[in-house]
Amino acid sequence: MNDTNYRNQLKNQIKDAYGKVTYTYTAHHKLADRLENKNRRVKNMQIALSAFSSCGFFASIITNKSALAWLSGTFSVLSLFLNIYTKEYKIQDEINQHRNAANALWDIRESYISLLTDYDILENDDIRHQRDVLCKKVSEVNNNYPATDSKSYRAAQKALKKDEEQTFKEGEIDSILPNRIG
Repeated sequence: MNDTNYRNQLKNQIKDAYGKVTYTYTAHHKLADRLENKNRRVKNMQIALSAFSSCGFFASIITNKSALAWLSGTFSVLSLFLNIYTKEYKIQDEINQHRNAANALWDIRESYISLLTDYDILENDDIRHQRDVLCKKVSEVNNNYPATDSKSYRAAQKALKKDEEQTFKEGEIDSILPNRIG
């Protein structure tokens, strides 16, 4: 194999790794967003169940209707179950883990972009070394943080392909730079 073919294969491998990191980075963000929405719904449900059980309890005392006491008791039991669920399942911790993974992957993603930018002026040994370092960093992130799920991957796929979340259109970057720079 000649040097040109090898360099093309090496560049394609780096592009592929960049793409995988970008997908994983985006999937971690999508999963964290989904968990934040779930956490918000659970907290709102806790407040609503507490309010219904309290109001029902006081209404049953005032009106002396046993049906309101039963209804209040039902809301109270549901509130207890939801509180037990949230005590055991630390949603905020999981959200933070996925945000931290995304932050670590962002740095790696930017390093891949830099490697691709410098590619033509680097020697093969330097490229391989940087590639290997980046692969180890990705491996560390994958080993130290929770994985994403298929729903998050599909959301990342839509965000990257259809919504073009990680890309800029022609001239878009210039339009957001301060006038003295752009």
